[in-house]
Amino acid sequence: MGFLLFGCQQKLKNSADLYSYAQDPSHGVLDTKESNGIKVAMAYIPSRLMVSDSEDSIKGRYLYFRLTYQIHGKDMLSSVDQNSYSVLFNRLSFKLGEFLSVSSAGKDVEIADFQFSPMFGTTNNTEVVVALDSDKLKDIKEFTFKLKDIGLGLPEYDFKFERKSLDRLEDLTQELKTQD
Repeated sequence: MGFLLFGCQQKLKNSADLYSYAQDPSHGVLDTKESNGIKVAMAYIPSRLMVSDSEDSIKGRYLYFRLTYQIHGKDMLSSVDQNSYSVLFNRLSFKLGEFLSVSSAGKDVEIADFQFSPMFGTTNNTEVVVALDSDKLKDIKEFTFKLKDIGLGLPEYDFKFERKSLDRLEDLTQELKTQD
């Protein structure tokens, strides 16, 4: 019955549909961990949201993920003291590669790039966008992000993703309306 429902899944047409789909853990594009009021999540971002139609030649070149931190439902950096703020800001801006790795079947996969754009408390989370070279993952069925503690006293977290879940979301967002 599950296959029949998947085959009938309608394309996602707007941002509300996409948000609803992505927030459902059963779809495999969001993995969330929580400890002591600190929520850390890794979510797949479909290429349709990252690459405009005019940049179609680079579509599919990278897989994009959003790493987010919240403390008691608020932006992480707005919720820490000044000393911690400086350390965390520096780690997210310049040293995330020392704290985040990707592996599949015991082999490391290099992170292509990451971008931290601080919002200074204007949103309810601290966010970093992470890019992976899709060619390095083309024959991989599943992979895991391993996130070490960046200074919040958290355990190491594993965020697992299956390529088929990411591909399914890519297919469902083909007709998604975006603003150029």
